[in-house]
Amino acid sequence: MAPDNLEQTRHKLFLEKAQELFGPRDAESILRALNFARGKLRWDGNIAFSTAQLLMDQGADSLTLAVALLAPTVWLGRADLHEIGKLFGPGIATAVGEIDFPVTSRTDTEHNRRSDLHKSLKSLTGDTRRALLNISFRLIQLEHAVECGTHDARDAAREAVDVYVPIASRLGLRELCKRLENASFLILDPVAYEALERRVKPIREEDEACLQILHEGVERLLNKNGIKCIVQGRTKSLYSIHCKMLKTGATLDAIMDRIGLRIIVGKVAECYSVLGLLHTHYRPIPGTFDDYIGLPKENGYQSLHTCVYPVRDISRKPIEFQIRTEFMHIEAEYGTAAHWRYKTGAESAETAYSQTRWLQALVGQHCSAPSTDEFLRLLHRQVYEDHLVVFGRAGLIARLSGDATVLDYIKRYCPDCSHQTQVKVNGTTVPLDHRLCDGDTIEIVAEKKTDESRASAQRGTALSEATPAR
Repeated sequence: MAPDNLEQTRHKLFLEKAQELFGPRDAESILRALNFARGKLRWDGNIAFSTAQLLMDQGADSLTLAVALLAPTVWLGRADLHEIGKLFGPGIATAVGEIDFPVTSRTDTEHNRRSDLHKSLKSLTGDTRRALLNISFRLIQLEHAVECGTHDARDAAREAVDVYVPIASRLGLRELCKRLENASFLILDPVAYEALERRVKPIREEDEACLQILHEGVERLLNKNGIKCIVQGRTKSLYSIHCKMLKTGATLDAIMDRIGLRIIVGKVAECYSVLGLLHTHYRPIPGTFDDYIGLPKENGYQSLHTCVYPVRDISRKPIEFQIRTEFMHIEAEYGTAAHWRYKTGAESAETAYSQTRWLQALVGQHCSAPSTDEFLRLLHRQVYEDHLVVFGRAGLIARLSGDATVLDYIKRYCPDCSHQTQVKVNGTTVPLDHRLCDGDTIEIVAEKKTDESRASAQRGTALSEATPAR
């Protein structure tokens, strides 16, 4: 098929899907944005359309899609915000103006590296839509570099692994995470990527056969017990396998969650019923159960995880089960991308507020970190290594590193509080260097008043009482 005809077909399918997913008004807005961008940009491999297509697959709303199509026209000087505001309204123009061109941080000096990373972090703060769009544009850039075989994307790939991947993970953008990891892995170490791909291929064929046997068995088991469900197989990405082998020293065969099944049910109670049935019919592996429904991850992820040895003849091959409801599945797969479409206004606002505070706190942590490398270590610890769980006000579930103190909790979850804050742990007032334990309850009581601030307050009260009413 000729390139022009191929592009026309892609655009036609894109618009047909938009009409299926959105109402007439939103679909019309996306059509106008697409036509505007097509008139301003060259479409052979254009980043705008690919990003919009990616975001539609992730469940993004119509405003996000329109911004993805229109922002590159401003970056490339083919349009300005005044023109976009006149044609599409001030709301879309404002959203477009908040998205920055995805520039790769310089690495030649620590000063430039730190300065550029600060700009990148700032570009991700504010409305979580900004983070989603910036991460998506970076992913399309990297995948385009892989397709074209360009050799100038190593810095962008390194930055993606160091910064964009953990932030995308924290925002629940699971699919974007996997694609960022694999594209970056292929750019940074193509030899290792291709070698692992060759090693995984025959094992993956065996994995797929095992999954098929198990898929059929689990469906029969749950149907027999009156539980309606959707069962999906999944395999671990090459990059995730590569990292796990490096980190743990495990062999390819020893990685327990290399393959798995997702079981999607209608109600929370059914998740636990399914867990009981699986543990009754298959041999569970000790120490592999995690309840992220009772104790969700900070990015909102909820699911039950357990590993079992499922098939007698191939018992050396462990399988991970993830058990969740349909809504939990949407949240797990698309995270922030789907908030505006699948959550109510209150739910979306609450999640977005939590994520926005975390992103803003990252900017402050970067400013106070002694070096860029130390900040990156802190970021990765927060996202991947925080296993201590403490409970804050209004049921807040806080995850911290194993040696965390009260001050660490304040810096991360209450960045607006000063270091003069009075804190209680399990009902007892403690100093800020108090070491927290798993399951602690923490309460921010009040700001401590120094002698000087007390005197100032008393003078203010006395003056107020001495001033006659008017």
